[in-house]
Amino acid sequence: MNCGTWTDALAKGESFATNGPLVRFTFGGRNVGDELKLDAPQAVPFNARLRSIVPVDHFEVVCNGKVIEELKLDESREAAEVRGTIPAQQSGWCVLRAWSAKAEYPVMDNYAYATTSPIYVNVRGVKPRSPEDAKYFAAWIGRTIAVTLKYPDWNSAQEKELVLRRLNEAKQIYEKMQ
Repeated sequence: MNCGTWTDALAKGESFATNGPLVRFTFGGRNVGDELKLDAPQAVPFNARLRSIVPVDHFEVVCNGKVIEELKLDESREAAEVRGTIPAQQSGWCVLRAWSAKAEYPVMDNYAYATTSPIYVNVRGVKPRSPEDAKYFAAWIGRTIAVTLKYPDWNSAQEKELVLRRLNEAKQIYEKMQ
């Protein structure tokens, strides 16, 4: 990260979330939060690193919501250093994540988990498109609107109206993406 403050980095997407494992990911020489611009689909080199205080079961590169590659962990399942290439066929995003199926001391959450923010991929200047995701979010917002209409504890009628207006605007955006 090459920025002024922690909040600057967070605003730029130069971050990761974790309840224990530490992850580091570069893709095509780009760091999390960056955009990788490609003139054509191609195999892109990546570097993935994991250090964890508890064993993890899975260490994966995920692109556009799909596991692209399951990465090899060391024998302890607490560390990995992997270099490789993965195909970038279309615009979208890639993240690195590590997770376990169950809790293990000292991470007494449901399970150990870490994920990087995305590295965005732009192939031939084509905007990423996922009609399936847009349909999901439009339906999710629709259910939220139904619950909101029944919710009785508003500070004012204006507050409820504003929330419903914003939800409907968001739903329309996703409906146009389908």
